[in-house]
Amino acid sequence: MGDTAAHIVALLVGKLPFMKGAAFTPDIARTLDSKKVSDHHAIIPTMELAKADLAALPESERNILTLAGARLLFAAAEPHIFDAVTAVFSCADTEFTAKGKTVLCDGWKELERRYRATLKGKPDAEGDEENERILDVLSFTEGQSFDSPAARVTAHDTQPPKPHTEASLLSAMERAGSADTDPDAERKGLGTPATRAAVIEKLVKSGFVQRKGKQLIPTKNGSNLVCVLPDTLTSPQLTAEWENALTQIARGAAEPEDFMRGIEEMARELVKAYPFLSENQKGLFKEEKAVIGKCPRCGGNVCEGRKNYYCEKKDCAFVMWKNDRFFEERKTAFSPKIAAALLAGGRAKVKKLYSPKTGKTYDGSIVLADTGGKYVNYRIELARDKELTQQA
Repeated sequence: MGDTAAHIVALLVGKLPFMKGAAFTPDIARTLDSKKVSDHHAIIPTMELAKADLAALPESERNILTLAGARLLFAAAEPHIFDAVTAVFSCADTEFTAKGKTVLCDGWKELERRYRATLKGKPDAEGDEENERILDVLSFTEGQSFDSPAARVTAHDTQPPKPHTEASLLSAMERAGSADTDPDAERKGLGTPATRAAVIEKLVKSGFVQRKGKQLIPTKNGSNLVCVLPDTLTSPQLTAEWENALTQIARGAAEPEDFMRGIEEMARELVKAYPFLSENQKGLFKEEKAVIGKCPRCGGNVCEGRKNYYCEKKDCAFVMWKNDRFFEERKTAFSPKIAAALLAGGRAKVKKLYSPKTGKTYDGSIVLADTGGKYVNYRIELARDKELTQQA
């Protein structure tokens, strides 16, 4: 494997444009350890690279191949070495902290800068460390005093943590509980490299998390679920304890039967302590009704259902069906926006209404013509004040 990886690295150096003229001595041995192979942790190019003409590949494929190849080169490059200093100053019983670092060897970060210089968007480097100021570290000694230093007071606002993206959440899952996990444990963090993305997808499909652009935002049900679950089940400490126990079993220092008995006992204790949700907790998961307007008959709230828009008062029969024939014949979706306009002002302007008689489309206004009967009526008003009325 080592010889193959060395050949692939040599091919990448010759084929990737950003490596032209770069001083690069790969250390393959540092990235490979066949004795510790468990899961498949990396995607790297294969020897098929020798036959590939990067310029002839579609742009998307070329970008992915370049990204995978660049990562392999970074892993095999020299370490990035720097001196970092954190200085704590005490003044009037208040402590102030200053940080600085001096780069001693660029190492793999020099290759990363070359690679990023070729990107169209020039994205920021990953990690907070990259955004720290690189300063010449001054010489300080413990207990050193400063006479009449220049000082000024400034006001700043702290920023809340940004919502997770899929990449940052995967990284957080990988690190969760690692500090409490045995260094020799086969797996660390939540899930495995092969299952973490599927866990996130399941949370989205179950309605506990929603995607908003690149961000992953907890839904109301997701936040409430965390609130009602016992701390034991929401802490990565549990995963760390189980992984440590499995490591001891693998070493022969613990019995698997004891491990399973511990899980069974924990399950019994949890069921005994939390047999059901309280009424207040159940209320957290009640489906919120989307109110779109006021009922024209009784003044109650009109809510959106799966198939209709209905008055929430049980003694009121007002309901507008989404599959109403009036809208289906005109090939117009009865959207919440149209329903809200009808309830607010009695009419909704709609474009491209279909005429069953002429087969053409036209712009007009749908008017709510409710007579208080079992079904709600509508009619069309055209710009030339011609009305076409049809009962639904």
